[in-house]
Amino acid sequence: MFTKTAPDKMSDYNMHAPINDMQIAEDIHLTFNHMMMSIFHRIVVNKK
Repeated sequence: MFTKTAPDKMSDYNMHAPINDMQIAEDIHLTFNHMMMSIFHRIVVNKK
């Protein structure tokens, strides 16, 4: 199983999915990254 590492403990926020499948873990991270990009894009567009 993929476990939390030292960088996780140094961040203010982190996401941990207790999954024992690398491909599913990658899919979860990719989905999260796309969600964050959508949020950042909306923030930038609304500032114009």
